[in-house]
Amino acid sequence: MFNFVKFSVSVLLLTLFMLPSQISANERKFSYIYESSVLGKGSKEIEIWTTPRLGKDEGFYARLDHRVEFEVGISNKLQAAFYLNFRNVTRDNNTGINTTQFRFQGFSTEFKYQVSSPSRDALGFALYGEAGFNTDEIELETKLIFDKRIKKTTLALNLVFEPEWALTPGKSELEMKLEGVFGLSYAFSPVFSAGFETRQVNVMNDEGKIEHSAFFAGPVISVSQPSWWMALTVLPQVAGLKGKPEGKSLNLTEFEKFETRLLVAFHL
Repeated sequence: MFNFVKFSVSVLLLTLFMLPSQISANERKFSYIYESSVLGKGSKEIEIWTTPRLGKDEGFYARLDHRVEFEVGISNKLQAAFYLNFRNVTRDNNTGINTTQFRFQGFSTEFKYQVSSPSRDALGFALYGEAGFNTDEIELETKLIFDKRIKKTTLALNLVFEPEWALTPGKSELEMKLEGVFGLSYAFSPVFSAGFETRQVNVMNDEGKIEHSAFFAGPVISVSQPSWWMALTVLPQVAGLKGKPEGKSLNLTEFEKFETRLLVAFHL
């Protein structure tokens, strides 16, 4: 049985390396990190996101975040997108009885403008803005996107600022996130790439004081084909930097112990 599984995995990896591929202008090497490339004018894509998040300080906790995204190239420098967002959460809150809630999380719209190219210029750079709307919250997400391609290696860095307003009766509550996300990916073939992603997340109150902080790191793989691409990252929490309970190494009050993300995209 073991030999059969080992043989099957070897065949799958060999197939990925040998499949013919036509690299898309917007294929992603990472699932958390954005790169500066945009779709060409008139090009369209559908992306499906799935992000499982597991483990908190409240007993059993499992969450699935889903996004369905439609992207279109407005020009050879500007890309726009529209998302529908969903969330499914199962928890027991230390009661021993699991309850599950599925919820529509509203819609989002995104614009990304490429200032410079990671292959033609000294450094790739893009500006990113996303607005999300639901009946009980509004969020804005801005990114500075930096990347560089050196032969078969892709380096990428995102600096993210995300204010979020929870709409409660009579007032709104502001929470802000500040993130730094870095990754490296190496193209073993035109089809298959692998590397790692790191992510530090800081959660601030409305006065700008950091209340929670954690560091995540893990491997990423990506596959590119003429009509589709995919990226998968496994991203466990490595260290809780602020807001963790005394004597604990992880912050499981604000963040999850383990998360992963799968992106699958189809060119239209």
